[in-house]
Parts: sequence; structure tokens; C-alpha cells
Amino acid sequence: MTHFALPLHATVGELVALASGWAAKHDLYIAIERFFPTYAAAAVPLAGDLATAIATHGPVRRIGLRRGVFDVGAINAMQHLTRNPETFVMVLEPLTDDGLRATALTSRMGDEDALRWWVARVREAIGDMHQGASAIDPDTGARMPVPGHYHTQGAHDLAATGVPMLAAAGNAVFAFDDLS
Repeated sequence: MTHFALPLHATVGELVALASGWAAKHDLYIAIERFFPTYAAAAVPLAGDLATAIATHGPVRRIGLRRGVFDVGAINAMQHLTRNPETFVMVLEPLTDDGLRATALTSRMGDEDALRWWVARVREAIGDMHQGASAIDPDTGARMPVPGHYHTQGAHDLAATGVPMLAAAGNAVFAFDDLS
């Protein structure tokens, strides 16, 4: 089993556009997952409108993409990924009053060639993104450089207006290098 993960800051709209573009260009199937108030997964028809599906099914917190049809009969997120191997996952973090949390593009696949194919798609996508940040502990002010941290133009614009860029978990705040 091989694993890939790219933590980054991105808006939900940008991730939806990225997933929609990949699905259209490469004939990929999409599934969306809601975790609250109860877990539910839904398949988006091939060439279907992802943004509409998300609006209808919300609050969606995860998008999955794969070459095969999705089995959406799972009762929880772990079972969903077990039933749908070789799925590339995008975690959706909504903008809240606190700020924008870091998200991830990630996958765990048994097929190494399939994972390489996805890594190539991500490499293409990050070519249009900003790179470099520092993680700051708000309690102590300690800074740790994170040169490999990416962020989209939407996250960049939000940060430029003062919206805090939060860690995926914990209380660290990111300062983007190209805004410092």
C-alpha cells in the first residue's frame, strides 16, 4: 500500500473546480461524503455537476475521485474507502468565523501506477499555486518554516485580507511567505 498526502490551504470552491476539471478531462467518477449530522455518501453521475451535488447533499466534507463507479452503501467514512479502493480524496474545509483550516489532497492505493498518475495530476495543479509558509504558535510566537506548504490563489487572497490560515488541527496559524 502506497500513500500520498499534500497538505495545503484552498477554498472549497477551488477544490470543487479542480475535482470537476479532473473528472471531465479524465472521465473520472466522483463521490461526495457528508459526516454531519449523519454519515452519508452519494455518487455524482459521470460528467455530473459537482457543485450542484454538493449544494444538494451538504454539508459535504470530502470528495473522492476514481476511475471506477463508487459503491455508496457504506455506513461510515472508513468503510466507504474500503469499499472504494484506489480513491483519490480531497478534504473540504469551509471558511468559518475562525479562519480557513488547512486541507489535504490524499490517497492510499495498492496500485503504485495509479498513485503515480494522481501525483502527476497534483504536480500539474500545484504549478499554479503559491508555495512556502511558516507555522506560528499563537501562544508563544514560535515560528517553524514550512517551505513545502502550498496555497491556492483563493486562500492567498483571503490571507491578504486578514483571514487567519489555521492548521488542520491544533492552534497553529500559517503565515504565507509571499505575504510576509
